[in-house]
Amino acid sequence: MDDDEDVASALGSLVESMGIDAALFASADLFLSDRKGDFDLVISDVQMPGRSGIDLAKHLKSEGLPIILITAFPSVEIERQAHLHGVWCFIRKPFDPDELIDCIERVLT
Repeated sequence: MDDDEDVASALGSLVESMGIDAALFASADLFLSDRKGDFDLVISDVQMPGRSGIDLAKHLKSEGLPIILITAFPSVEIERQAHLHGVWCFIRKPFDPDELIDCIERVLT
């Protein structure tokens, strides 16, 4: 999920190119309120309106749902918080699509 529609669409296309179904959400709050069915993983931006990607990771940690966070504004503290809350991968924008693909493959195997 990403509040930038173009980025969200590109992420969805990348995931679907791997043969994985993708559902797009504009925010963590929409994901938490509207999600239906099971998800194998979540890919989220860190900075979004409403609940942040870090807050989402805190919430999902108890469910054991793997999360990958991406950000254009990395900091040591944000990365520390991400790992503290069980984030599988913390990826800095702009990133090589292969980096995300590698992370997704690690999560799903």
